[in-house]
Amino acid sequence: MRRPSRVIAAVMLFSCCVPMQAAGPAGGYFDRGADLYKAGRNSDAIESFEQAIKHKDQVQQSQDFIDKIRKETVERIRNKALTGVNKANWQTKYYFMNEVDHRIHVGISVQEVFDRDSLNFRSGAVEALNQLAVAFAKAETAQFDVDLINELNTETPTDPTLAAQQLNAVFSYLSLAARDARPKY
Repeated sequence: MRRPSRVIAAVMLFSCCVPMQAAGPAGGYFDRGADLYKAGRNSDAIESFEQAIKHKDQVQQSQDFIDKIRKETVERIRNKALTGVNKANWQTKYYFMNEVDHRIHVGISVQEVFDRDSLNFRSGAVEALNQLAVAFAKAETAQFDVDLINELNTETPTDPTLAAQQLNAVFSYLSLAARDARPKY
């Protein structure tokens, strides 16, 4: 009966001295990827989702997240290339507003507000300009900087006369609308 105790003692000694292998995470790669995605660490999240796919950890959901991250990245790059400003942060597709050094900066999309190469407002632009005018009227003492933003990166320069006329049209409309002095028809 002495032998079993020696075997048990040897097994116990062996198990204490041999480092244990790290167990593969059950659901860990996918969960880690989701946490990284929520934290805005997209490249790390993609790596974790790829590991999840490799280890058969929620394969379809992991692939869906990878596709979503890639789509969001392309959209973010596209918007930044078009405007220099991430359009996802715009209040509407027509304009964005932000405050810088106690001045309110407003960027207005030429392509969304005006018909191509004209002074005619597009459908929906007047309502967006009315919303801006309301914001201007509420902030009577604030100083505003208004810029027209050309969202197209074109090789041909914009017509400076047309750009000046469009800016004048926007300023005129906003000043009339902010004072509720638009002509009544």
